[in-house]
Amino acid sequence: MKTVIILLLAGNCIPANAQNNLTANIIEGGKTLVDLIRVFKTPKTTGTANYSAAVTDSCTAKNIADITYKNTCTRAVFVSLYKRTGTVYSTQPLTLKILANSRESLYEIPAGIYKFKIELAEAATRILYKEGEIKIQACDKLLKEVKEE
Repeated sequence: MKTVIILLLAGNCIPANAQNNLTANIIEGGKTLVDLIRVFKTPKTTGTANYSAAVTDSCTAKNIADITYKNTCTRAVFVSLYKRTGTVYSTQPLTLKILANSRESLYEIPAGIYKFKIELAEAATRILYKEGEIKIQACDKLLKEVKEE
C-alpha cells in the first residue's frame, strides 16, 4: 500500500514539474512579446528627430525674419529701420525706397526691436510721414502697407 501511494504521489509530482516548466516558459515568452511591442510602439523622439527639426526650421536657429512694405501712395516712400540694442539705436539704418504703387522687401533681418521712419518724397526733400517702433520676432513674414491719408 505504501508503494502504491508513493507511486501515485511521484506520478503526480512529475507532471506537475513539467506543467510548471511549461507555465514558466509561457510567462517568459509573454514578457518577451510585451517588450517587443513596447519597442515598436515607442514614439521615435530621439536626438536625430530633434536635429532634423532644427535643420528644417533655420529661421528659428538663425533668429531671422522677413518684412515687406507695400506702397499704395501716389508718391515714392522711404522706409528706414534702426535696430535697437539696449537703449541705443544703430547709426546705420536699413533703408528702402519704394516707388508709387509697388512693394519692396527686406529678407533675413535679425529679430529684435526696430525704430522705423516712413518718409514721403517731395521733390528733393523728404517729409516725415510716420515714426514708431516695431517688434520683429524670428520667422515673422510681415507685410506692412503705407497708405496716403
